[in-house]
Amino acid sequence: MRLFTLAGAVTLLALPAPLSQAQPAGPATTAGPGRIICKSAASCVLGIGTPATLKFQVDTSGLPGADKDRLGQQCKSSGKTPCVVTVQGNEMGDPMKVKAASIKWYN
Repeated sequence: MRLFTLAGAVTLLALPAPLSQAQPAGPATTAGPGRIICKSAASCVLGIGTPATLKFQVDTSGLPGADKDRLGQQCKSSGKTPCVVTVQGNEMGDPMKVKAASIKWYN
């Protein structure tokens, strides 16, 4: 019986951590204002400078639906008018990668 208990304890220790223990958010950051270009509503690059010397990868999954839709529809590289924004959010393990929490539109 003791061997069974020991094996059960080892099995419990090998289980992965519960999903409720999410990774902590990175430090708060703001990027912009600058021109944002999106391949899709989820894949955007915010360029700052003329020509853009700083390029931030922007994860838009945390934005409200209206902002995601606007990014995906109006802010493609083929758009007539460039989209100019400031993104506020958290770094994603790299200062040049931002998980957006809010976006301020300038046009």
